[in-house]
Amino acid sequence: MKKIVLAALGTSFLFATAGCKKDILDENPQSVTTPDFLGTPQGIEAGVTGVYSGLRLLHGNDAAFFSTEAGTDLWTNGISSSSGLNDYNLNDLTPANASSTSFIWSASYQMINDANGVLKYSATVQGMDPARLKQLIAETKLLRAHYYFVLVRHFGDVPLMQTFIDAPTKDISRVPQAQVYNAIIADLTDAMNNIADKPAQPGRATRATALHMLAKVYLERATSTAKQSDDYANAAKYAKELIDNQSRYGLGLEADPATVFAEGNENGKEVLFNAQFNGDASFSRIDGFTFGGENVAGFNFRSRYDLIPNMTRDTNYGRPFARHSTTHFLEDSYILRDASGNALETGAQLRSTDSRYSKWFTTVYRVNSPGSNGGSASAVVGDTSLWYPGRELPAAVLARIAARKPVAYRVIQPSQYTTEYFPTLNKFDSRNRTSFQGFSTRPNIIYRLAETYLIAAEANFYLGNTSQARDYINVVRRRAAATGKTTQMEIAASQVNIDFILDERARELCGEMLRWYDLKRTGKLLERVKLYNPPITRLATGIYGSNAALNIKDYHVLRPIPQTEIDRTGGKITQNPGY
Repeated sequence: MKKIVLAALGTSFLFATAGCKKDILDENPQSVTTPDFLGTPQGIEAGVTGVYSGLRLLHGNDAAFFSTEAGTDLWTNGISSSSGLNDYNLNDLTPANASSTSFIWSASYQMINDANGVLKYSATVQGMDPARLKQLIAETKLLRAHYYFVLVRHFGDVPLMQTFIDAPTKDISRVPQAQVYNAIIADLTDAMNNIADKPAQPGRATRATALHMLAKVYLERATSTAKQSDDYANAAKYAKELIDNQSRYGLGLEADPATVFAEGNENGKEVLFNAQFNGDASFSRIDGFTFGGENVAGFNFRSRYDLIPNMTRDTNYGRPFARHSTTHFLEDSYILRDASGNALETGAQLRSTDSRYSKWFTTVYRVNSPGSNGGSASAVVGDTSLWYPGRELPAAVLARIAARKPVAYRVIQPSQYTTEYFPTLNKFDSRNRTSFQGFSTRPNIIYRLAETYLIAAEANFYLGNTSQARDYINVVRRRAAATGKTTQMEIAASQVNIDFILDERARELCGEMLRWYDLKRTGKLLERVKLYNPPITRLATGIYGSNAALNIKDYHVLRPIPQTEIDRTGGKITQNPGY
């Protein structure tokens, strides 16, 4: 395997590089080299590919979902929520023990230093086509901006490293967020002006990626300590430019929400940026349980169907990690409501207007192993084994199901949800794995066009342009409408407020490694966790809920700085308040 040995933040690490296949951004094992390899055309190509590889570290493993979806209004405890982020556990979420966010820190700085190495050696590389070099530099700056954007949202003030470090050093300290945001915007602006409109390979960043990121960065900065008076205007401007010119980039919203996450469409027309995975254990960690480049997206939201009568674990339904259980708030957010919040649907019609729930959540599991788990040999493969109706059923309906022939099936109503049993988010389902235990090799979407519309809506709302915000939101909602129900899905300008925007982001983007950022950005983290993340309830069928609402504090809007980094720099890197 070709590796370049580098050093960052006082610790050495391995930087894997490789050549690129024609049809996908990928890595191939090669030989051992030194950093000087980056000064060659082959080395620059390989170096940029290595910087891309870090996306797998931040957008697919357990740490990715613990740090962005756990401990929010959308997800409560699953059976194995051990990061401390799910319930703001004071013993687990400490500078020494917060493994998920510590991993994000180290992985991000590793990739930043790799990017700095590419940029340093690109200035002296010989024999490379100037246009190609310009493109690679633009991609590298965009990637560096992305890694810093992850860091500044999690940790606030962070070290700003813009030169290549090839020897251990302790002379590192945090800088104000304003400097970090300025660096991010500078990198993205340069990338936007020099990068291609369309990707040469799946997984490559484009000008559309840069536009979306600029809009998102300005939106985020607007509520940080680094805020500037024109942040919302800039967010609206860049989002609008992308939306108005989407055809230039070969982009567009999928006509059907189901298509967005359909297997085989991971590089579809709605996708602005994604993290690529492959089946090579040397690079994508297709086995193992420590944080790395593995893709466990399809397992994190999977409930324990394999304990249901007449069911067994299989490739179709995946491994039930059950890390994150659906909150009632998330499930009920798909119920159509009027401007006052009153439900316009009841009974079997619940969630029938907004099609996203039925398309992005699995509520029915079908028999795949008659007789398993105390089931019956009379059960028929493909028949219903488990149903989450999303509502409380009348006693007569339950009795009819219990008397069903050849066998009854299990019904789990909302009042019976537990850390093990809940409707499953299926956006990341992966049925093409080599084994039912194997990790997914599907790309994970990082940014997509539907979010651009919602960014534009939020920026315009803050600018007082509620009619424009309504129009952007309605584009997304009309796409989500069930057949013949487009009009019912449209909202009025008077309904637009930050809570409605957050609700719409929940309906559209749930599970996509965004929610904690959304709640922090809008100042709604504590409020919404306390309102919608349910307290622990002990049921006859198990336990549901978490201690998130009980434990969350004001300082949890930032993550703890890893104690190892404080120690390695002799205290020059300081800790966030409260930890």
